[in-house]
Amino acid sequence: MAQVDFADGQAHRAYASVALGLRILQAAGLNKDKYASSFSSSEMEARRRVAWAFFMLDRTYSASRDYSLCLSDKHFTLPFPSPNMEEAPGMEESYSRGTLHDGQGKEGEKVDHGILACLLRLYSLWGKATEYVLEPLDKDALPPWHTGSTLAMLESEWLQFETHFADKHRYLNVDFQRRAREKPECRGYLSTWVCVQFLFHSIQCLLYHPFVLMVKVRHMKGNLSTTFLQKSHENSLLHSRWIVRFIKEMNEVDFHLYDPFLGHLAAIAATIQLEHTVSKNPQVSQTISSEFKMLVDFMASLSERWENMRVLVDRVNELAARHHNYGSLFYDRDGYSGALSSMPTPSNIPRMSAEDEALMWDILDFGSSCTTSETTQLGDLIPSQSQGHHIESRPAQNVPDLPLPVSTENGENDRNVYQKGPAIPEDIPSPPPYGQVPESIGEDPIPGWTLPDANGNGGLDFPDWLILGGDMAEHL
Repeated sequence: MAQVDFADGQAHRAYASVALGLRILQAAGLNKDKYASSFSSSEMEARRRVAWAFFMLDRTYSASRDYSLCLSDKHFTLPFPSPNMEEAPGMEESYSRGTLHDGQGKEGEKVDHGILACLLRLYSLWGKATEYVLEPLDKDALPPWHTGSTLAMLESEWLQFETHFADKHRYLNVDFQRRAREKPECRGYLSTWVCVQFLFHSIQCLLYHPFVLMVKVRHMKGNLSTTFLQKSHENSLLHSRWIVRFIKEMNEVDFHLYDPFLGHLAAIAATIQLEHTVSKNPQVSQTISSEFKMLVDFMASLSERWENMRVLVDRVNELAARHHNYGSLFYDRDGYSGALSSMPTPSNIPRMSAEDEALMWDILDFGSSCTTSETTQLGDLIPSQSQGHHIESRPAQNVPDLPLPVSTENGENDRNVYQKGPAIPEDIPSPPPYGQVPESIGEDPIPGWTLPDANGNGGLDFPDWLILGGDMAEHL
């Protein structure tokens, strides 16, 4: 119900559904695994999965500029769901599943509680990251490069997750494309694994997004850390390209996921890459423009099932069409040579127009793409039958056949394994080309923003592997 309402522009009802569901879970003690002895193991497992599904839904939508999480992490003390059978064949009931609040154990110790447990831990961190990014401006906050800053603590938690990430779930060991082609029985595991990879890299994209950093530092006084800005710049680009990589690999093996949240993560990566589509280096401009288009195409494919994805695609394309207005979001268009005439300060970092900033916030706040253009009053929570559904003045369309959960071999439903509804009749007109990159991309680059030439003279000092290299940091 909540997913359909979010997609159909009735976010006010969807938020109420999520909140009501979480209160019911609390009343029944499902978030604390109460009364576990009263149910069979299969019944208890089903209840745990319901509770964790609401945990993820709350962190997907409720962390926004207008809403807060209904239940914080501390309220979820139940064990993680059991791993899927393809992960742990012959698993014993005594298998240690762990909880969200387990201690870190020994430094660097790798304890495998299953890929779904990895996803839940990342959702926990995502909720904290979005609250940090979307919270009201705190002028007394520590600089983001400071040891005790919120960003530093979130970065530390992300790195801690990586040190405990079991080797069997790492990119090189999973061999995603081969298993997707040759082992259809592993689809449940691979679907969740792709979501883990999307979320793992998207956390870094969001925390080090150039627009987010611009907002966080522009109220500060004094000098800014040049090294921090440079590392953040490279970090956001690296992880946004990983999102492109996974979309490309899924396309190559015809592996499709229909979660609209993945479209939101792709939009965040696209706004990062948009910065580099205006490069004077034609090879860089062509490469990044192609990757930007792939991200938009991925969102456009999801819009065939989820109406709110159409809104998101329109916003990303509008931002791309307006790129002349805001230019680079970085403090220094001439590069990071280390020989700047003066340290960057909040007074000399670039600014965006109010319209561009509002558009960027709408893209970063997933919930904003799920609301109508008019303010909803409390009395409108249950609209009359004559009230039409609309999203930002778009004509209403019938809700498409939604993807339905498919039962895996052990009888359990996996949130990321779906079967498609009936095929769309051929006589229905094709949707507009939301995935097209505006023709202005790659033309009329921003004056003064150069990249190194063939001899390495001038411009942004990017490592070759970061922009054009065939091998990226695959150990991630």
